[in-house]
Amino acid sequence: MIVRLARDADRQPALDIERRAFGKPDEAAIVDSVWDEDGSFGLVAEDDATMIGHVQFSRGTIGRAEVLALGPIGVVPEHQGRGVGRALIEEGLREARTRGAVAVMLLGAPSLYARFGFRPGRSFGLTNPAAGATTRGGFVVAEDDFRVLPLAEPEVPLNGEVRWHPAFGESGV
Repeated sequence: MIVRLARDADRQPALDIERRAFGKPDEAAIVDSVWDEDGSFGLVAEDDATMIGHVQFSRGTIGRAEVLALGPIGVVPEHQGRGVGRALIEEGLREARTRGAVAVMLLGAPSLYARFGFRPGRSFGLTNPAAGATTRGGFVVAEDDFRVLPLAEPEVPLNGEVRWHPAFGESGV
């Protein structure tokens, strides 16, 4: 398996991966909205030159600090559970550090993202703006689903209002 930065030619296949992985168009619509945004980047995973996974990073803010938001991340169903998502996240975090990001934030399963070093937003004094919201898929977002991974010492503190790209909706879901 190869993980690499997504190119313009990867846009439609990446959108197709998100649709297949989630069984609905919502995540693909988010990716399509942020793809060309300044500061956004995606990575794709390939197996024998076939694209099997995609992760998107986009700009967000915590107070006055510019950070990256991780998500969506999708792996085609027949390759799920084989480490594709892990490889995409690990390489994405390396790329985020290379780009000078001070932190990455996400909404996701605490047990999954803790292994990458993501901590609850509340451990930084932050509140999950999506807590209690029901996602389009019917999942109720818990306070601890908001995770933050500091990558560098920020010039301004990681405190204040948490905001995702508008494509995610006001609360990030």
